[in-house]
Amino acid sequence: MTEGALKEADPGLELVVDDIVDLEEYAKLGKRPPLSKGYRIKVNGKACVVNEPNPTGRAILTLAGLIPAKDYTLRVKLAGQRPEKVGLDEKVDLRRPGVEKFKALPNDQTEG
Repeated sequence: MTEGALKEADPGLELVVDDIVDLEEYAKLGKRPPLSKGYRIKVNGKACVVNEPNPTGRAILTLAGLIPAKDYTLRVKLAGQRPEKVGLDEKVDLRRPGVEKFKALPNDQTEG
């Protein structure tokens, strides 16, 4: 059975892409990213690949080399919206339409 016929037979069936999905590209297109074996995200401009669609804030910071994660505040930038804070143990749905990138700031950041 072909992929198209399979989707027609079960409209609830979701396509799984056997590749790395670039979230920034999908955000620009306004589309929901497909299920994938990996998701390319950017944390402070650095590209990282996450292997699960719902990582925690801690997992994202650790992947970006920002250790210990508790020393950073993470925010997710959604297309057309203000950045939202992500808790360390809070899961981020990378397949949510509009997820563009992440910004992490040290907690002890002071002015001057």
